[in-house]
Amino acid sequence: MIETLAAVLGDVRLSFRSLWRSKVLTLAVVTTLALGIGANAAMFTLVRGVLLRPLVNREENRLIYLRQTAPGLSPGPVPFSVPEIQDLRASVKTVGALGEFSTVGFTCSGWATRAWYARALWTATILKSWGCAPAAHSSRRFTGNGWSSGTRPREIWR
Repeated sequence: MIETLAAVLGDVRLSFRSLWRSKVLTLAVVTTLALGIGANAAMFTLVRGVLLRPLVNREENRLIYLRQTAPGLSPGPVPFSVPEIQDLRASVKTVGALGEFSTVGFTCSGWATRAWYARALWTATILKSWGCAPAAHSSRRFTGNGWSSGTRPREIWR
């Protein structure tokens, strides 16, 4: 054990002497290490900030996520129907806003290709409760009741 430690210490001394003699190589090694460590720290900070940290919602401690299950029909959550949502809106008075969102998947096929697409659809009330506004490039205005012109809402790609 002591012989191994002495050998490692001798190797470290030899490395420092070699670096001291060759100043250009030392500068290149230190610069490369500094750039590598800095780039690594920047990438991890970016990944943490964008992907790992949850989004900050306005008053997120007051948000409630409702879902229902149907054990005989589906093993996972079952979406609410329009009449169920209307009943919730009419009967629940302790909630400031009730917004809905849904994911829709569909397959588009052409002559030789087939592709599966996923879309996320939501109402303006859920965006308002999150503290954000929709970014639609249109002259139509997204209101709590849908699009003000009465046309179908645009889908927002996920």
